[in-house]
Amino acid sequence: MQTKTVALAVGLLVVGALGGVFAGKYLPIPYAKADVVSQAEAQKLVDGLTHGVGKVEKTFAGPGGLTGALVQIDGRPNILYLTPDGKYLVAGTVFNAAGENQMRQEAMELGLIPKPETPEALAKKAADADSFVLGSGGPEITAFVDPNCIFCHKFYEEAKPLIAAGKLRVRFVVVAFLKPSSAGKAEAILGAKDPAAAMAENEKGFDEATEEGGIQPAKDPTPATVSAVQNNTKLLEQSGEVATPTLLYCNDHNAVVLKHGLPDKDLGSFLKEIHSLEHGSCKSS
Repeated sequence: MQTKTVALAVGLLVVGALGGVFAGKYLPIPYAKADVVSQAEAQKLVDGLTHGVGKVEKTFAGPGGLTGALVQIDGRPNILYLTPDGKYLVAGTVFNAAGENQMRQEAMELGLIPKPETPEALAKKAADADSFVLGSGGPEITAFVDPNCIFCHKFYEEAKPLIAAGKLRVRFVVVAFLKPSSAGKAEAILGAKDPAAAMAENEKGFDEATEEGGIQPAKDPTPATVSAVQNNTKLLEQSGEVATPTLLYCNDHNAVVLKHGLPDKDLGSFLKEIHSLEHGSCKSS
């Protein structure tokens, strides 16, 4: 029993964080009709594997003939899957052939996590968030960044000469989720008298081998600074994926675009295809 319990616990670490850590966009979930394992049958299996800690609140038709089960464990909602015979429990993320995260979509359908904001709504909220802008010319991009994110570091280094040349402005919305030290480092940046200088310190000392930002975590951040980091991270969750960098910008059609990850081309070439965000909206041509 010990081996089973440990294996399940590892899976629950993945499925239990339903606050937005999973990738995938919201789409309606088409399911073929299939027999659903009853709540009572699911509860027997969950009891054996969690020593009676897990409570099955409901079962429902899942993808591929699986039965989904909404299970409360230590006050946290989890989505687990049972095989059609009700004898096996699957704890982990389920993807379809298109690479869409079915578990995340289930969580949205069940109201466990909110459906993503539109890029337009997210951009307007980001403009009002605790953030700072580097640069004085060129189109403005909003970038959600974690101090320990190596891809954010690459974005920063690539953007730096463009910012200095007046070709780009970046609104940095600092978040914290990647590592235990992320929150303290984000608080050190946002709580500094000069957040831009604190950001530069973090990036100058970034250790690519360990993927650690160079700034020291704040020792005694103010409640306002702690709330600012938390609110920024919650705002990132509303994008539909907790990933950094997450970028917001305007395309050639003056529509706000949301992109998780770095641009597909070098930043200089990318700038030729975008327009500026102004207070969270696209500037009219």
